[in-house]
Amino acid sequence: MSANRESANGSGTLAEQAYRVLKQAILRGEFAEGAFLSEADVLARFRVGRTPFREACNRLHNEKLLEAVPRRGYLVPEVSFRTVRDLIEARLILEGIAAELAAQRAEPADVAMFEQLYRKVLAHTRNGANLDEIVQANTEFHLHLARMAHNRELETMLRGVLERSTRLFYLTVRSSTTLAADAKELLGPIVESVRSKDAVAAHKAVVRDITRGQMNVFGRDLWEKAR
Repeated sequence: MSANRESANGSGTLAEQAYRVLKQAILRGEFAEGAFLSEADVLARFRVGRTPFREACNRLHNEKLLEAVPRRGYLVPEVSFRTVRDLIEARLILEGIAAELAAQRAEPADVAMFEQLYRKVLAHTRNGANLDEIVQANTEFHLHLARMAHNRELETMLRGVLERSTRLFYLTVRSSTTLAADAKELLGPIVESVRSKDAVAAHKAVVRDITRGQMNVFGRDLWEKAR
C-alpha cells in the first residue's frame, strides 16, 4: 500500500511538472500555432516521461490551450479573430464590473497592495525585465483588481479569462515600443480611481486599458474586425 501511494504521488508530481512547463511554453509562443506537438521532441526537450506528458496534454486540452485530434495527437490552436474577440469581450464585461466593485469595496490594505503591484509593473517595464516578469507582474495587477471586488464567483471567472488571455499579453508586450509609458498611462488611472472610490472612473479606466492593449497588437482596423 505504501509503495503504491509513493508511486501515485510521484506520478502526480511529474505530471504537474510536465503540465507547468508545457503550459508556459504554449503561452509564451514557443510552439508554432497550428502545429502538432511532437511527443519525442517534447520528451527530449523538457525531460518528461511519456505518461506525464499525456496527462499534461489532456489537462491543457480541458483548459482549451491544446486541441485533441483523433489519431493525430495534440496541436496548438491558432489565435483567431473569434478567439480574440471573445476574450476581449469577456474581459471588458467581467473586469469592468470588478473595477466598479473594487472601487466600492476595497479595504485600505487592498489598495496598498494594489499600489505596490502597480509600482512593480512600472519597475519591470522601466528596467527592461524579461517578458515573463513583465507579463506576470501585469497579470498579478489585474488579478488583485478582481480580488478587491470581494466576489469569489467573479474572481474565479476573471481568473480563467486572464489565464486564457496570457498569449495575448505576450503579444502586447512584444509589440509595444512604449511599454513603460503605456503602463503608467493606462494602469495609473485604474489605481487612482479605486483609491478615490470612483466606480464610474474605474470602469472607464479598465475598458481603456483593455482596448488600447489589443489595438496596439492588432491595429484599429483589425480590432474593429475582431469585434
